[in-house]
Order: sequence, then structure tokens, then C-alpha cells
Amino acid sequence: MCTVTINIDEATIRQINPSLTTRESIGKWLQHRVDLMIEEIVAKEAETMDLETARTLLHQMVKEVYSRP
Repeated sequence: MCTVTINIDEATIRQINPSLTTRESIGKWLQHRVDLMIEEIVAKEAETMDLETARTLLHQMVKEVYSRP
């Protein structure tokens, strides 16, 4: 884990969610949002396939199709 410092406009954050009234509540909300973004990125990367894997699967499919009687 790492710790970062960011500067945000508290008034803008409160417009998004008026219940964010303290630095602690804003920090928890922001951490939750960052965690969600990271989960999305990890999920998307898991969906993608590297070129070599795609090539191997394609060759296997072609062999299967052309080996049929």
C-alpha cells in the first residue's frame, strides 16, 4: 500500500454528496471511489487477452475446423 496526498475542492465534493461534511468522511468516500476504480481496471485487464494467447487460440480453432472429415 502507499499513501498519497491530493488537493480537492471541498465545496465541489459537498455538491456531489452533501453528507460529506468532514475531512474524514471525504477521505473515506474518496478511498471507496478509488477502490472501485481500481477494481474496474483489474476486471477490464482480466477480460483482455494478450496477442500471443489470441494467436494460439486462433491456430487451435483453425486446426480443429480443417481436421474435420
